[in-house]
Amino acid sequence: MVYNSGMQGRFLVFEGPDGAGKSSQLERLAQRVEGLGREVVRLVEPTHGPIGSEIRRRAQQGPPLSAQEELDLFVEDRRGNVRDAIEPALARGAVVIQDRYFYSTAAYQAARDELGLSPAEVLELHAWAPRPDRVLLLDLPTEVGLARVAERGAGDAFEREDRQRKVREHFLAMAEGDPAFRRVDASRPRDAVAAAVWAEVADLFGEEDA
Repeated sequence: MVYNSGMQGRFLVFEGPDGAGKSSQLERLAQRVEGLGREVVRLVEPTHGPIGSEIRRRAQQGPPLSAQEELDLFVEDRRGNVRDAIEPALARGAVVIQDRYFYSTAAYQAARDELGLSPAEVLELHAWAPRPDRVLLLDLPTEVGLARVAERGAGDAFEREDRQRKVREHFLAMAEGDPAFRRVDASRPRDAVAAAVWAEVADLFGEEDA
């Protein structure tokens, strides 16, 4: 495919609690944007690089990271992602669509009481990071998200109901104070969610929200 040149890069991020369907909605949106002739770069955090892989390994196999160790690794992994993937893609006019960013770090790490940091304090640690054009918050009731996770047969410590409720509260609070956020009801059927997602980003591509 020959991509349009000279276009403005766009940065879109999917956020939300576990079970919200971020991965599938990211792929749907990526395919729609590619249909407009735009280059799309799909990213995820933690990354699949050495640091991100270690975060995943420790979460799944242990020994568990301390709250501070985990936060430090997330920030280090993100610096590499910004330097090596996000900034180069935006500079050449690509559309970056990413599954999780520093908002997830703020929501999840602040839910670890032993860290002793608020979401706002975690966000302050990322003053250097580029801000997305849109943050698509796929929101749904905690019990619905956890039921979906259970159906997948996978889970970790953060999928305890009490922590997931805190995570959702943190996401909703961040959305209230950031104009880039768009809340999408992710409890609906996938096609309805995809339509709502497109309605929130269509203007960035000069398209109607239909």
